[in-house]
Amino acid sequence: MTHLPRTLLLFLALLFLPCARSAAQPGQTLIPFKGTGLDGQPYDLQQSIGKQPVMLIFWASWCPTCRTEVPRVNKLAEKYRPQGMEFVAINVGFNDSLERAQAFVRSTGMTYPVYFDGSSTITESYRIQGVPTIIIADKQGVIRYRQFTAPDLTEAGFTELMVE
Repeated sequence: MTHLPRTLLLFLALLFLPCARSAAQPGQTLIPFKGTGLDGQPYDLQQSIGKQPVMLIFWASWCPTCRTEVPRVNKLAEKYRPQGMEFVAINVGFNDSLERAQAFVRSTGMTYPVYFDGSSTITESYRIQGVPTIIIADKQGVIRYRQFTAPDLTEAGFTELMVE
């Protein structure tokens, strides 16, 4: 009987291990998606791959850390958007509403495009397990960063993202 719990734990670990590996991790490529922003503008991530680095910011209106990350991402956007980096925020949709997402964007002053993933399709494809999750891909769409906070991106780090 003592082997049953260990066997069960091993089975569960093996069951979920492939899911963790298939998440969009550093070294893998971005998963393209299309959508319409809260501003009504269409967006297609595929249009950016091969042209510019991209930062994806997954967030929720109920997340206090997401609120504190907005000023940090705004500063990065102010500095690197003119140099060619794209910034895209995706509300994960989980336990959230379009109205709360819109209010959050207004109250925090997000300066980059925002999408509401009401069906959580994008969120699930990236296997987001917590918010905020920030993903940065280089110009070719290869993920170079995936963490729960915005990075301290330097000019040298940005230059590496622009390499073909």
